[in-house]
Amino acid sequence: MINDTMILALSPLLPFGSALLLPFLKLEDKNRKLFYTMGVTLCNLLIAYYLARHLQGQSLILFKITENMPILLRVDGLSVLYLLLASFLWLGVTLYSHSYIAHNRFESRYYAFLLAVLGSLMGLGLAGNIITFYLFYELMTFLAFPLICHDMTEEPMKAAITFLIYSIFGATLVLIGIALLNGLGDIALFSSGGILDPAALEKKSYLTIAVLLILFGFGCKAGMFPLQAWLPIAHPAAPAPISAVLSALITKAGVLGIIRVIYYMVGPAHLQGTWLHNLWLAITLLTVFLGSMLAFREPLLKKRLAYSSVSQLSYILFGLAVFEPTGFTGALLQMVSHAFAKLVLFLCVGAIIHQTHFHHVEELKGIGKKMPVVMWCFTLSALSLIGIPPLGGFLSKWHLIEGALKADIGIFSWLGPVVLLISAFLTAGYLLPIIIDAFFPGADYDYANLTNLDPGWQMKGPLIVFAAFALFQAGLPSRLVAFISAMAGGVMGV
Repeated sequence: MINDTMILALSPLLPFGSALLLPFLKLEDKNRKLFYTMGVTLCNLLIAYYLARHLQGQSLILFKITENMPILLRVDGLSVLYLLLASFLWLGVTLYSHSYIAHNRFESRYYAFLLAVLGSLMGLGLAGNIITFYLFYELMTFLAFPLICHDMTEEPMKAAITFLIYSIFGATLVLIGIALLNGLGDIALFSSGGILDPAALEKKSYLTIAVLLILFGFGCKAGMFPLQAWLPIAHPAAPAPISAVLSALITKAGVLGIIRVIYYMVGPAHLQGTWLHNLWLAITLLTVFLGSMLAFREPLLKKRLAYSSVSQLSYILFGLAVFEPTGFTGALLQMVSHAFAKLVLFLCVGAIIHQTHFHHVEELKGIGKKMPVVMWCFTLSALSLIGIPPLGGFLSKWHLIEGALKADIGIFSWLGPVVLLISAFLTAGYLLPIIIDAFFPGADYDYANLTNLDPGWQMKGPLIVFAAFALFQAGLPSRLVAFISAMAGGVMGV
């Protein structure tokens, strides 16, 4: 009989096991492959939902590296948020992929690694301590590598190697930081507000070096300056569904790592007002501005969205860095709204490339007349990303600005909101012209031979559902905000 402990273990093990089994099944028929992969991802979503409803606080030790270093799975509020987000989005990406990757010679390998990466993300979400988190974090990096270089041509191979080099460098910084933190106390379990020995934390220089290394190490995956260069290289070269999950979920692994270290190990009180705190705030705002400026100037469509991810991810990091409950709430709301919005944008661009082979912004004039469903989904998600009320992106940005104004962070209390507002205008500047030209190409446009180029239901379905969540988030703020606010109060002791 299946018990709760087995269900907890199934969350990462089901996708891993299914990925290992897939090559031996030899599912040549497309419908069987669809049934298998969708069945696994749907079961994974149901498991995540069960964990969220019934198993919060439950723990499971998979094995022990040493007596004081267990590989531990544990369900808490942050786990629930990430598991449900990743599981739901992965279901849509898997369905979309069946049309996008159809008849590709590496199709079976693609789905095997897609399921394996899902397993690593489930492990990340459930990691109960930093060692477990690091294990799944590294596993995710190496499993994502074959997906980025899926086509095995020169450009994807170079992009995947760049991704791997940056990821290994960042992970090395994290590992050194973890080793230093290990000397400051017991790191066997994450706990809201921090777990390290307060007396040991008085060794400020020791602590500061460890956190500095970890911030930049995890910040590399989250696209934080100056280690953000891999994003605009990897996104254009990867298949569109992989670009989507890179931006929506894999980069969020870096964000998740920063949250776990700052709020569940060290405790924000020990960093408040230090030079490292001010440096972190400054770099996040610099990344927000630079990412928006580079996106504004970029003519290649997927690369424009990649630079946009650099900027939007640092909105999250800024919210975490203000060390204020409203800012923390805004950061996690931004994590959710950005995941939905950017996933849809990349999938829309993938559909456009798949149907038309257009790659540049200037080629999209009138595309809304030929691909109305795709471009309406693009429009809703773009407006959410900009922060237009009442869409989901507005709610997160409102909390980020309110949190900054409330926080005791000196000049950053007003500089942060100013930079975020400038970035919002730049975001409108690089997304709205695409929409306007798509639907209003001008009187000189040839309307005589319009052909509907919208893709089939397997690609359109996820776009419609996920784009609708930009509106759904606008109607669901109270429960989500209450859930995240309670988490914010727990990690900050308020």
